[in-house]
Amino acid sequence: MTKELTKNNTFNLVYKREYQDSEDYDFFPIYYTIFRNIPIKFLNKFNSDVFKRKVKSFCDNNFNDTATNATGHSEVEILTGDEYYRTYADEFGADIVDNDNSYFNDYGQLWNTRQFFKYDFAPKLTKSLDAQTYKNKLMREKGLYAN
Repeated sequence: MTKELTKNNTFNLVYKREYQDSEDYDFFPIYYTIFRNIPIKFLNKFNSDVFKRKVKSFCDNNFNDTATNATGHSEVEILTGDEYYRTYADEFGADIVDNDNSYFNDYGQLWNTRQFFKYDFAPKLTKSLDAQTYKNKLMREKGLYAN
C-alpha cells in the first residue's frame, strides 16, 4: 500500500541564485523549483553532496540570466514541505495578515514553467495546496491561472 504524499512527508529540490538590491545593497535570493513533492524515501539520494554539486553545476552553466545585479552565488537546497508551502498566515498568524494564504517565499510553487523545473511527484497535492492560496484565487478569478 502506497502512503499518500502530503507536505509533511515530502521535500523539494530548488536552485537559488543571489542578487543585490541596487538601492539598499541588501542581498536577496530568487528560487527555481527543480523537483517538487519528492517522497522522503528519496532523501538520501537527493541530499547527497555529489548529486547537489552536479545539479548546481548544470544549472550554473545553463542559466539564462540578463540581470546585471547577480552576485554569482548560487546553491541547490532541500526544503521540507512545511518550508516550501509556508504562507503569510503561517509566518505571522492568520489574524495579523487577515488569513492571507499566499506563499511567504516564492520558490516557484505556482509554476511549472520556470527554468530547470523537471518533475512534480504529487501534482494533486500541489493543486490542492495551490487552490488554497490567496494569490491563486485572485489569478483564477481574473482568468490568469495557468497550471
